[in-house]
Amino acid sequence: MYKKHTPDGFTKYRNRTTHVTFHPLPASKLRAVRRNLIFVGVTAGIVLVLSLMSNAHAAGGSYVVDDGAINAPGECNVDAWFTANRHAGSTHSETLAPACTSAAIPWLQWTAAVSRANHDGDGETQVNPQLKAQLWAREDLGLELAASAGVHYALNRQHSFDAADLNVPFTWQPMEALRLNFNAGWSHAYNDGDQTHRPTWGTGFEYSLMDSLTLIAERYGQQGGDQAWQAGPRMHIGKNVDVDLVVGRSLIGDQHQWLTTGATLRF
Repeated sequence: MYKKHTPDGFTKYRNRTTHVTFHPLPASKLRAVRRNLIFVGVTAGIVLVLSLMSNAHAAGGSYVVDDGAINAPGECNVDAWFTANRHAGSTHSETLAPACTSAAIPWLQWTAAVSRANHDGDGETQVNPQLKAQLWAREDLGLELAASAGVHYALNRQHSFDAADLNVPFTWQPMEALRLNFNAGWSHAYNDGDQTHRPTWGTGFEYSLMDSLTLIAERYGQQGGDQAWQAGPRMHIGKNVDVDLVVGRSLIGDQHQWLTTGATLRF
């Protein structure tokens, strides 16, 4: 006897000599599968439309550790990703994050992310405007230094201000295929009257195996707060689109795990 998963969300058990029976997946897992299929379908549709007119390069996407680069003057990108808890299908989030650098201010990039988080039927929508300035770059040495500042607002509660953060990302590219990213920053969070101030940090790398594939991994956290890692492949579809498949895990508390699917478009 052997088993396999079928596209309709059921597990099929086949007896090599007699019959086939079907056992439904739990409702929470079935909903998670459907959400992932919908997100992948929508992402694929966007890719087909925008790949004809955009130029895609590496971008932050769902990764937390930032790099020292910004978009070239006059260029924009849109990041979109879906994250789901591996063992709790009702816990998931969706994010859309456009970012642009104006030709008039070539050293400054703005971002306006919108995210929706759901946990056991309760949802919250946040907006996160951010400014990122490139302070210093030496292409001959493979060095880039930037600074960013952002705020977080919750749209569906009385106290809308949720958090603010500052970050200084530094990138060193010792060889053409390898980029190393280092972050140091500060976070201010507001949670039902409890305000916290914590230093933040992060390290990560991007290693290009070939023109169509980059491997990315990162470790990040904050003093007395969240600690986690993420890793996965980034596939470059032609010169227009990047697609991320990411697995992550918390290193505190119940050490929950998550899976992320995302896409980056640049034009």
